[in-house]
Amino acid sequence: MDTTQQLPQAQDTLATLQALLERQAERADELKRKIKMVNEAMKSIVENDEKLSEATVQADQATKQVKERKKTLTESPEFRQQRSKAVELKDELKELEETLNSHLLSYYHQTGVKVFDTSTGNQREFKVYARILPKKGGNHE
Repeated sequence: MDTTQQLPQAQDTLATLQALLERQAERADELKRKIKMVNEAMKSIVENDEKLSEATVQADQATKQVKERKKTLTESPEFRQQRSKAVELKDELKELEETLNSHLLSYYHQTGVKVFDTSTGNQREFKVYARILPKKGGNHE
């Protein structure tokens, strides 16, 4: 084959490829248009359903009622009293745990073990740990 024959063949191949690209691009555009129409039809079915619309309104009302009732309950004297009691109990537990930690550390230093016997004959295991506390005062080192 000489170069004079290659040029028309290359042009034919390019023209064929361009025609194929054009057909496929047009088909893709058509499919996109059809997909859009189908999606709009599905959306319309959902948006225009009377039962769904009524259920949505009822759900919104129920949600509002739940929020209002929860607010009423959390603002009640009984709830506030229980919340206050919970805070007191948590503070008491924190103080007890700090004291217990100190006693467990002392026990560990004396015995070298991380287990102690209870009056019921059981054993309780504990961990020894340390944590660093924040700097005190305004020292900037």
